[in-house]
Amino acid sequence: MNLHSQTSLHDGALHACVLAVRDGFPHLAIRDIIDPPHEWFDAALARQVVIHLMVRIFMVPKRRVVEQQDRSREAVNRALRTIDDRLRSPRFEAHYCRIAAAAQGSLTARMEDAA
Repeated sequence: MNLHSQTSLHDGALHACVLAVRDGFPHLAIRDIIDPPHEWFDAALARQVVIHLMVRIFMVPKRRVVEQQDRSREAVNRALRTIDDRLRSPRFEAHYCRIAAAAQGSLTARMEDAA
């Protein structure tokens, strides 16, 4: 990972988020999180968690998520609203926090290896 490249940092954060979400949704394949099959609501939720982590935890600008992941602005905003609403549930919030901690730990380890 190139610590001086925004694209590399974005890709590293995305990778960490997808892997952490996959661990949090173990019944889903990575490909289904990245591109949820139509009407797989759990896969769509997992994808929204990835987007939420990218924007809210890793502070990736929404416009960068839109560009790099080929998503619409509305899809990114809908993901943020959906997960913000779900975080009102203590059980979901606890699960989300475990996923976020795993993603942060993974990215930190990759950045330390690159330094």
